[in-house]
Amino acid sequence: MTTCLVTGAAGFLGFHLARALSAREGFEVICVDNFARGENDAHYDALTARPNVKRLDIDLTDPSACDALPDADYVYHLAALNGTQNFYERPMAVIKGCTLPTIYLAERYGRSPQMKRFVYAGTSESYASTVTRFGWPVPTGEDVPLGLDDVMNPRWSYAGSKMHGEVVTAQAGRTYGFPFSIIRYHNAYGPRMGDKHVVPDFYARMREGRYELFGYEDTRSFLYVDDSVRATIMVAEADAAAGEIINIGGAEEITMLELGQRMLRQEGVAEDITLHPSPAGSVKRRAPDVSKLKHLTGFNERISMADGLKATSDFYLRDELADALNPLNEYKV
Repeated sequence: MTTCLVTGAAGFLGFHLARALSAREGFEVICVDNFARGENDAHYDALTARPNVKRLDIDLTDPSACDALPDADYVYHLAALNGTQNFYERPMAVIKGCTLPTIYLAERYGRSPQMKRFVYAGTSESYASTVTRFGWPVPTGEDVPLGLDDVMNPRWSYAGSKMHGEVVTAQAGRTYGFPFSIIRYHNAYGPRMGDKHVVPDFYARMREGRYELFGYEDTRSFLYVDDSVRATIMVAEADAAAGEIINIGGAEEITMLELGQRMLRQEGVAEDITLHPSPAGSVKRRAPDVSKLKHLTGFNERISMADGLKATSDFYLRDELADALNPLNEYKV
């Protein structure tokens, strides 16, 4: 039996990752969350009711809770308090929720001879200031220098904490001698991703008959959640990915306007989109160089944006919860 521990399992990526792992024969999954950000909903109840899934509702900022966690072969550390509103209104909670668990988990599993890989989920937010201020090339590789635009701005509570987590993971791996991988997600999307993200936010306005888009000239690169999860597992299990920092994201860079137009076409809606400028501090371009991911793991995208948007719109526009949560690629690695 292979045991995987997933922190932040009630969140968007953590939930889909735990579902994928639990669908694999011979795998046991330990789901950890305190619901500071994740959803304690019927879908999470159904996931954690599976016979090979164990649920732990604990706060990872408590070192004693981390020390009491069971051994695991793979640790996927996705737990964090994110969300732009939280960055501005609760920066200390963001810092605490991102920083302390990484330290405690690294120390706990650094002492475990059973662990085969510690996977830390970083973020593309970490290099936003470098791209914006110094014109670093986009698509951006993993060698980009990380930087904080302004330590006085609470927005950087999240990116700064995530940078700290990368340092902790790398140095704990060196200190304790355990294998790790650091991944940087870029704009994963799909069912059950909550709100306050461009895709579900646009669908929410569509339901109200409002067709508005903010930051229409900005570009992003999107990857459907099933592919994001499959890439994560491939990184964790690839020997060549040990000790590496690896981007996970889509290869196609598109503007927010093109995204909105594709979403309208998907639904057969012929409406003009009301365009608004970007919120202050928004990054104009963000897209990863994914050549390293492909080279080290052999990963290739399987889910087209058309198929991914169809599954996502089923969830957000038609409340087809069960169908939308069926994995399009069956998570085969």
